[in-house]
Amino acid sequence: MIFVALSLRELAPRLYYQFASLGEEEKNSEFCRIIQHLRDWTEAARQTTDALLLISNFSSPPYNQLGIADLKLANGETEFYLRLNLALMELFRADSRANLFDLDRVLSRFGKIRACNPQMHYLARMEWHERLLPYIADELFRYINALLGRSKKCLVVDLDNTLWGGVLGEEGPEGVAIGHSGPQAEAYQAFQHAILALKQSGIILAINSKNNRDEVVELFETREMPLKLDDFSAIEINWNHKHENLKRIAESLNIGADSLVFVDDNPAECALVRELLPQVKVIELPRDPAHFPDLMKSLPDFEKLEISREDRDKAKQYLENRQRSEYQESIGSLEGYLRELKTEITIRAPAQSDAARIHQLFSKTNQFNLTTKRYAPGDIEKFLSDSKHVMRVVDVKDRFGELGTVGLVLMDVADTVAHIDSFMLSCRAMGRQIETAIMNSLKQDYLQMGRYHAFLCNYVPTKKNKPVEEFYESQGFTLLEKRPSGEKLYRLSAADSRLDECSHITVTAEGQDNE
Repeated sequence: MIFVALSLRELAPRLYYQFASLGEEEKNSEFCRIIQHLRDWTEAARQTTDALLLISNFSSPPYNQLGIADLKLANGETEFYLRLNLALMELFRADSRANLFDLDRVLSRFGKIRACNPQMHYLARMEWHERLLPYIADELFRYINALLGRSKKCLVVDLDNTLWGGVLGEEGPEGVAIGHSGPQAEAYQAFQHAILALKQSGIILAINSKNNRDEVVELFETREMPLKLDDFSAIEINWNHKHENLKRIAESLNIGADSLVFVDDNPAECALVRELLPQVKVIELPRDPAHFPDLMKSLPDFEKLEISREDRDKAKQYLENRQRSEYQESIGSLEGYLRELKTEITIRAPAQSDAARIHQLFSKTNQFNLTTKRYAPGDIEKFLSDSKHVMRVVDVKDRFGELGTVGLVLMDVADTVAHIDSFMLSCRAMGRQIETAIMNSLKQDYLQMGRYHAFLCNYVPTKKNKPVEEFYESQGFTLLEKRPSGEKLYRLSAADSRLDECSHITVTAEGQDNE
């Protein structure tokens, strides 16, 4: 990652010091020069580095040179900074390699007057006060967390004195504080709005509460609240230990417990979960619910560089997965269930617009991931354009709806033998033989059509990808070597390639190789 902190004082000193005396032509000329400078710089950086580019916006000064009268001026200082930052947003919005760092917002939270030490600026050209640096570091951590794929997937919430004020079993559905009936009720209402916003960004919501389920259902049905029971993809309402409920939530969603963030107001419950399930991040709420919303918004654990279509549909997809599970139970046999699902997959060459989703798959897919390589946006950009690699993404849909882009294959095709660098499938699509249908398509297109003599590939063990330890064996690959680390190397020749049975899946192959 390359972080560029922009200062108008350094980049355009006449604008910074003499804005009030400049004419419109000079302002517009400087505006265009700055934008072109950044456009040229990012293009040069793109050509010479694979790093993610993180570029700050411009922080408007705490005081305008013409005071409050500036707000009445066309293209005044206030408007100029807004236009400049808006132009930066538009410049980098569709760029998978470049992201904006909202310096102006960080300085606003800290306090713009406190953010600069005038003495140190003139003595040492220090743009920021040293007390500001931890705030900058915290914001940088959000980007790094997202880039490395370490963001959490699921927010698990308690109910009493968390989503509403009071204890449901004592107050009853009509007695708990939520809504617009007073300051406490409005604070809980705002907290629910903050949680709902997380859902819109693709975070899964779950409930873990010691309560009577019937009373909880009644409350959700009778009280007007931002959150509805259908917003939660996993619900554990019982009198069991909460760390046990958290395990069941992770299992039902087919995600690791380390993907959970648990929020509770009870210090004893929080301490117990921390001790018995340390991989779960635990957030103990403060006493005053007025601080709940800002606490939720400040968490770095759910940050993403971009929000994809799959993210926005995440809650709907988990609801459909629940419907699939119920349907499987009603069918009885696995074969009949798979046949009646009417699964359709599309294997296609990705477009540039898929870059954000591809990065998510590389950074967050753990269980069905044969090598678990973590590629950065710069790497992905190269894979999309060079002739040495072939990338395929896999879209899936069935009778219950669209799962979205859930699979990815990356192959190095620089030689007469194709090397499968990465093969992965989202946990939401596991257990349906989709992986076999993908491999059948690869065998047909690259081996049986005579384009390559063989596939080479490897399995690299991790703590989470045990379910695919024997995947290549199951697909007819020959084990060449097993190393002390547990890594296994495989080969499949064109002559030995066979297609495995998965006739219940309809496969469509689209697009051409990027060669």
